Amino acid sequence: MHPLHTIWLSFFNLCRLRSGPQDLPTSSIFLALTLLFYTTISGVLSLMQFSVKDAILLTIGDTGLLVILTSSLLYTAHYPTRITQTLIAVAGTGCVFGILSLPWVFWIEFYEGDVSLPVLLLISIIVWNFVVYTHILHHALEIHFFLASILTVIIYLLTFSVLSQFVPLIN
Repeated sequence: MHPLHTIWLSFFNLCRLRSGPQDLPTSSIFLALTLLFYTTISGVLSLMQFSVKDAILLTIGDTGLLVILTSSLLYTAHYPTRITQTLIAVAGTGCVFGILSLPWVFWIEFYEGDVSLPVLLLISIIVWNFVVYTHILHHALEIHFFLASILTVIIYLLTFSVLSQFVPLIN
């Protein structure tokens, strides 16, 4: 099996809640590549909705907060050895959801007709992403799923709050 197919399948299994971050390799090179790909997809999505300057700020801020908040949480919980795998899992599944979001964001931004279907599909992707992030934290921190969902809400709110200080996210 081709290595890229194996990687894609690993992230897809995480998205289907069939595996956890512990099933991914611990590799700083793999982490760097995953974060680069995550940043690229985040940048493309941001460019569809914001000016170049704002898109760059949002992309760098989003990736930075992903790394800082996830690493801080694991370090505080005394699981620093799990940081690499967890970041790979979160960024990799973020790539999957970003790719799934691209056509719907494009439709919403550039189509003049009814956009209720793509908005509904985007909301579904966001909810699915939330569940997967919770699943990853549940495994990485070895905590109850409910507590992991509360931490996920806090991380989402912190990210939204910080990013909205740089760029108005809601018009």
